[in-house]
Amino acid sequence: MMIWPLGLLLGIMVSQQVRWQRLFAAEGEVLSQQAELELQKQTLQVQLLKNLPALGFQNLFHDWTFLQFLQYFGNWDHRQLTGYDLADDYFEVMVERDPYHFDAYIFMSSTLSIYVGQPDRAVELQKLGLESLTPEVPPEAYFIWRQVGIDQILFLDDITGAIESHEMAAQWAAQSPDPRGEEDQFSLQKTADFLKTDPDNTSVQVNAWLQVLSSSVYEETQAIAIANIEALGYELQPVNDGYMARPKSAPTSDE
Repeated sequence: MMIWPLGLLLGIMVSQQVRWQRLFAAEGEVLSQQAELELQKQTLQVQLLKNLPALGFQNLFHDWTFLQFLQYFGNWDHRQLTGYDLADDYFEVMVERDPYHFDAYIFMSSTLSIYVGQPDRAVELQKLGLESLTPEVPPEAYFIWRQVGIDQILFLDDITGAIESHEMAAQWAAQSPDPRGEEDQFSLQKTADFLKTDPDNTSVQVNAWLQVLSSSVYEETQAIAIANIEALGYELQPVNDGYMARPKSAPTSDE
């Protein structure tokens, strides 16, 4: 039986490891190039969608843009490399072309607030769409007011705005043909009344910014999240799966 010298075995193992590292690096470079090329193509498509005349086919423009957004958002590997910046443009096209489709609003808040880290833009676009809507069309329109209020609570510390948004949501729910509206109007008004009496929502905001910190691929957005958490009187502590926040005045486990 042939016995391999230890040094030779180690040399083979090191050689194989180097080859695998080079292979993975090459694959990573190819993926990065693909992501950049795809982003350039998608950017051009969005600009065309913004500038082409609808010629009476606003709903088709909206549906096509929505499908393009779903493909863009769902490509996790590419989004980790090039981010979610185009989401803003996709939603802008959808709201301006046809604001009556409710499906887009389901994605709008979480995408812009959590993944892009721009809750103010999420509120702006949702309100832009609401200017064209009524309590009856679409029947779920009152949910958009509710989501605006949630964004204002979680991310913007705008309690006054959140109260107004929840009261609008309650009023629209009362007029909505959606059968859920009859019951939802009371819970929405109850939320508005609660906010009037207890506006301290610091811990809720901290948890929301932790979500931004853990989900964003942008260093700039992560820095914004950290700054907001610290401004709320909390500090970050690394844990196995990310970060946890604790009040700055709270003692550590080592103290």
